[in-house]
Amino acid sequence: MKLIIPAIFALLFLSSCGGGENISVEEANASSLPADTLEITGYIGEELGDSTSTFGILADAEYHLGTGNILILDNQAACFKEYTPSGEYIRQISRNGSGPGELSFATFEFFQMGGNVLALNMMKQGFVVFDDSLEYLEEVSLWTQNPPMQNVAVSDSIFASYKPDFEEAGEGSFVMYRRIVLFPYATEEYDLTLWEDSTELTISDLISNSSTLINDFFLGTTLGGNSDLILFSLKESDNYTVHAWYPDGTDAFTITLPLEPVAKTPEEIADEKAYMEAFFNQMGAQGMGEFVPEPNRDMVICVDIGPDGNIWVQRGTMEQPFFDIFDMEGTLIGHKVFPKTGWTWRFSLSSMGILAWEDDPELGYQQLFVVQ
Repeated sequence: MKLIIPAIFALLFLSSCGGGENISVEEANASSLPADTLEITGYIGEELGDSTSTFGILADAEYHLGTGNILILDNQAACFKEYTPSGEYIRQISRNGSGPGELSFATFEFFQMGGNVLALNMMKQGFVVFDDSLEYLEEVSLWTQNPPMQNVAVSDSIFASYKPDFEEAGEGSFVMYRRIVLFPYATEEYDLTLWEDSTELTISDLISNSSTLINDFFLGTTLGGNSDLILFSLKESDNYTVHAWYPDGTDAFTITLPLEPVAKTPEEIADEKAYMEAFFNQMGAQGMGEFVPEPNRDMVICVDIGPDGNIWVQRGTMEQPFFDIFDMEGTLIGHKVFPKTGWTWRFSLSSMGILAWEDDPELGYQQLFVVQ
C-alpha cells in the first residue's frame, strides 16, 4: 500500500447536506426553453512551433482578474503562459524546478483569490503563490498528504475546496473520506465542512482494482462558484444533483434534474482506458494496474457561475457539450450548446468569459478556444 496510495494522492488530479430548500425541475423540453449555440471567436495553440505557441499538457486556464489577460497552466512545461485576450503571447511565468516560486510536473490547477494566483503543486504539498503582477510571492506548504483541490475563492481570505482524506480502519483496511470544506488562507485545518461521505476499502480491493479509488475520489466530484454561491456535484451516472451554499456555508438550495442513464459505447470505454493508462505512465505512477472506466456516462461533469451571472451545469451524457442554465435561485431558464463535439472538453467559466480546451484532442495537440 505504501507504493500505491502516496503515488495516487501526490500525483493524480483530474475532482450529507443540511436542510436547505430542495428545488426539483422537470427535464427540459427543447421546444419550450432556448438552447443557444456558443460562438468560438479565437484560439491559441499550434501543432508545431516554438514554446510560445505550443503546449505540453494544457492543464488549466483562466482570465486573469487583474489584467483581463489569459493565463494558461502548462503542466508538462511546469509554467504559466500569459496571452492577451486576442491570443498574442506576452510571457512565461515560473519554470520547472523545486526552488522558491518554481513549479513541477505535479501542478494541475490554479485559482485566484485576493488579487493573487495560487497554483496547486502536489509535490510542494500546497500552493505556489504569485501576486497581482504575477511575480512570485510565497509558498503555502501545509499538507503532508492530500492538499485541498478544485479550489474556489469565496472571499479575499476564504476558499472552498474538495478535500479527500483516508484513515486506517483496522488491519488491512482504511476509510476514504470525501469532503467539501471552507479553508482560511494559509491555514492547515479547514473551518467548516459543507458536505462529506466515506467508503471503507481493503488493501486487497485497492490492489485488485485501483480504478475504484480513481473514479470515485479523484474523478468523482466537481466544484465551482464564486463569492455569491458555492456549487458542488458528484459525478454520478444515475443522479443529477447540484448542491448550492452561500459563502458563509449555509444551505442555499439543491437542484435536481430527472435524466435517464446513458451507457458509454465500447469505443468510448476503450479510448478512456487508453488515455488514463497513458496518463499514469507519464506521471510515473507505478503499480496502478489496469484502469477500468465506469460503464455509464456521468450526468454532471462541470458546475460553475457563467459570464452571464447564472449557474451553468454541463451534462456528461452528451457528446456535444451541453449546459443547463439556472438562475441564482435554482430555476432552469435555458441551455447553451458548444459548437464542437468530443468527450474530453473542459471549460473555464468566469465573469470575464469562457475558455475551452480538450484533454485528449483528436488532432493530437491541444488548443485553447476563446468562446463568446
